[in-house]
Amino acid sequence: MALPKGAGALRERVTVSRITRTKSESGRYTEAEIVIGEYFAQVNVTQAKDNIIADQMRDLRTHEIILRYKTVDIKQGDIITWNGLQLDVRATRPVGTWLILDCVTRSV
Repeated sequence: MALPKGAGALRERVTVSRITRTKSESGRYTEAEIVIGEYFAQVNVTQAKDNIIADQMRDLRTHEIILRYKTVDIKQGDIITWNGLQLDVRATRPVGTWLILDCVTRSV
């Protein structure tokens, strides 16, 4: 993981979306994906060695996205769209002035 040296390192444009569930009159839930916003970020594609701790596999992390901390309220389960690729946010980690998102490629 390479943290950005400043805001100028956030060169990628990402879109943050969230799935919302609404109850209809019939009692069923309908899901809709709402866009929260577009933000500048640093996107890192992780290597296989990043996914092993103490010789054990952990949840596969395919991408690491770094945003400015407190730019947007991102939660687990949110969806990041980057270069046409959709990623599920699995974990959020604040580090100093940065928010690191551990993401996996979204399977529909």
